[in-house]
Amino acid sequence: MIKRLAIYDMDGTVVCSLHRYHTLEKDGREVIDLDHWRENQNKAMQDGLLPLAEQYQKDIQDPFCYVIIATARVLCEPDKQFIAEKLGNPDYIISRKDGETTGGGVLKAKGLKKFFNLKNFKEAWANPATCFYDDNALYVKAVCDAFKIRGVYIPSNQGH
Repeated sequence: MIKRLAIYDMDGTVVCSLHRYHTLEKDGREVIDLDHWRENQNKAMQDGLLPLAEQYQKDIQDPFCYVIIATARVLCEPDKQFIAEKLGNPDYIISRKDGETTGGGVLKAKGLKKFFNLKNFKEAWANPATCFYDDNALYVKAVCDAFKIRGVYIPSNQGH
């Protein structure tokens, strides 16, 4: 039986991908340079694990915890290989479809919404230990406000 949910963002939260991450200024704001990101997506196997990855890996071993990766990435084959070989496969992955432009917070909340009313997740949503981890404070607020769950903001250099 699922007793709690652990929802993790990838970049800047459990995965360090700074070696292929750049920003640019757009409309007076610093944003991720998506063209540079896409040009370097083949380097995903060079990404590293951040300290929270240890907790993530414990959660995927917990039979009472349902683990979800909620990422704004478009997952390519090297990303999937990194997850399988280095991070560990979660129970479910929410990710951006190629060409999708939905904001990350909305994307993650929409992906999680399908779980909210499922009978076998009712206890997990109500559990105070259920938590969403992200390095973008706006995404944490969007998801936690939508589902009234606990969120943990993880400061990083990748939370744009």
